[in-house]
Amino acid sequence: MSGQVTRTRILRAGFDLASAEGLCRITFGSVAGRASLSKGGVVAHFPHLGDLKRSILDVALDLWSRTCLGVDTGVGGGLPSLIRYLYVWIGWTRRAGLPGSCPIAQAIVELSFLPGPLREAAAAAESVWRQTLIMLIRDAIDKRHLLQDTDVAQLAWDLLGIYLSHHVSSHSLRDPDADRKAQFSVKRIVASIEATSESSAHHSQGGQ
Repeated sequence: MSGQVTRTRILRAGFDLASAEGLCRITFGSVAGRASLSKGGVVAHFPHLGDLKRSILDVALDLWSRTCLGVDTGVGGGLPSLIRYLYVWIGWTRRAGLPGSCPIAQAIVELSFLPGPLREAAAAAESVWRQTLIMLIRDAIDKRHLLQDTDVAQLAWDLLGIYLSHHVSSHSLRDPDADRKAQFSVKRIVASIEATSESSAHHSQGGQ
């Protein structure tokens, strides 16, 4: 078995474990068992457990990107692209075939009180999510689908909050209605700042 194939096998096993049990439960032994390798075989590719965990987060971010951003929707950008992204993102773990929850969202919670490189890696992944939202929101504003004075950073914060709330409700609390509730929240927030003729006129009158 080539080195690259073995490395990929280790990362896949670690990724599945992180999804099912959380990143903090990852050990050399648990990954070795799932990958059907010796513990020494795992250590040969990842001498430090922190390196293995950071690589697992990289795998998660790459799979998120391919699942949520890698499809040509043909919707032309703006608000339709933002809404489509949100709906795909909310349920991306199932679409990607993960055995459990989102390793990135899980790591953000698990590593809250554990400063160090691994927490920084989780924060960096969250920043990619936030910047993706900001990019899509700004495009919707530029296309005049959202009100021009929309607070971009606040809207991104609100939408990220919906994702994280859905993650907890769906995976931790097993709420069967989590998808509908999350989509309803998205629609309600977007409707409050959508630049329709009626909402634009109302907004203009309110500012006089």
